Amino acid sequence: MGDILTSANAYSNLLDIEYQLILGRKNKTAALSIFFDENQFFHLAGLQYLTDRVTLLFGDRAQLFKRILSGKITSQQIESSSFYPEIKDRIDFLAYLEFIMDSNKTIFKYNPKLELFSAIQADFLMKNEIKMRNIFTFLSFDKITGKYFCRSFFPQTDKDYSERQTTWTLLYKKKINKSTNTETVLYNRLRK
Repeated sequence: MGDILTSANAYSNLLDIEYQLILGRKNKTAALSIFFDENQFFHLAGLQYLTDRVTLLFGDRAQLFKRILSGKITSQQIESSSFYPEIKDRIDFLAYLEFIMDSNKTIFKYNPKLELFSAIQADFLMKNEIKMRNIFTFLSFDKITGKYFCRSFFPQTDKDYSERQTTWTLLYKKKINKSTNTETVLYNRLRK
């Protein structure tokens, strides 16, 4: 499939995108604005698990992202880590994040207390299927921006993180290109 540069290039397209969602459940609604920034890529790609590449991956995460895009950190350097097999699928599927954000209609209010063996602290969970694999995207609220960001992202191995979580209904989704100020409605169940 892909490599770290392919996923970084795909992710860089999202830096100019914001998603606005309206969710509903039992006569309640929740509005979510989702943004992306360069700092998030490091964790979404799972680079923190490459502990034998600490010197290569040390420093400001936004700068590391730019170094991957510029080729100063290469796919070969990343793939030479003995821990790379553990994150390979995550990196491969990260190239599909925009497609996942565009197409997702399955959203759960995430309760971390229901996951005894997970340290993921998130507010919502999106579940998609890509190439016959479930992909989990966890969203957390950022108090500074007042918007949500992707906290974690990975394909399912054995555990289904959506089990016992509360499903919310997607009512509306809009994709905004910030530099051109163009909006695309991706889903609208609110129309009369």
